[in-house]
Amino acid sequence: MDTFAQARAAFDRHIAKFRDASGTLPFALEAKFNHTGEVCEITEKIVAGEAHFSPHDALIFRLCALFHDISRFEQYDKFKTFLDRQSFDHGDRSAALIDELGLVPELPAEDRACVIDAVRVHNKFAIPADFPSARLAAAKMVRDADKLAILRLIIRFFNGDYSDPTIRLDLPDTPGWTPAILETALSGKCVVYTDMKSINDFKLGLFAWSCDLNYPASAALALDEDLFGRVRALLPESDKIDALLVSARTRLNTLRNSTRPSDRIPDRCRS
Repeated sequence: MDTFAQARAAFDRHIAKFRDASGTLPFALEAKFNHTGEVCEITEKIVAGEAHFSPHDALIFRLCALFHDISRFEQYDKFKTFLDRQSFDHGDRSAALIDELGLVPELPAEDRACVIDAVRVHNKFAIPADFPSARLAAAKMVRDADKLAILRLIIRFFNGDYSDPTIRLDLPDTPGWTPAILETALSGKCVVYTDMKSINDFKLGLFAWSCDLNYPASAALALDEDLFGRVRALLPESDKIDALLVSARTRLNTLRNSTRPSDRIPDRCRS
């Protein structure tokens, strides 16, 4: 059994603890289980579009995708919420569980540390400035794949194609939006959740994610699926919001067409 298959078996054994006697997960946890699969699938698509990544890079990235939300099952089981502020930081806890559960023990120490650190920062507002450069590729990859999967989920949710009572924005569904939120998104800066005053503000804030993708293949996937166009369709008619979509698509096209230095896991992070 290869390394990823062993990791997947260990992941499944952990998730089995949260299944009932019939092997069924609660609806909320089934959704998180499916989300993990989607992040793994998107990771593979991004890697396939980035020719400079090696099979070893791909393994590290796939492990990050597999483990990035592993603490969500414990979080919901204990607190009946996915809100970190009401429970724990799920990035920090997922990273800790990799050690606590003894996951992927066969990985060399540097590779394992790379996975743990990437998982730890996958949900943070930004990658810390002092984050180890040897682990940046993995951190960027899992953040890209997670954002794209979340965009898909949000679009399904607001279109009524997906009903999950655990998706709680704690924001009123009121007409209009906060002008400062739109301006922040237009400027390419990420929007702070606590600044949002309505669900429309939340939707506007998603456009800033077009500035927080890292790989040309990530941008290509967002454009091919028209993810930001589909978010735009969830908002009121407005020339300013139309301009926001144009801005997002322009950034994505620039990234998709860019020639960037190889973003690789350095030799010292290899087996």
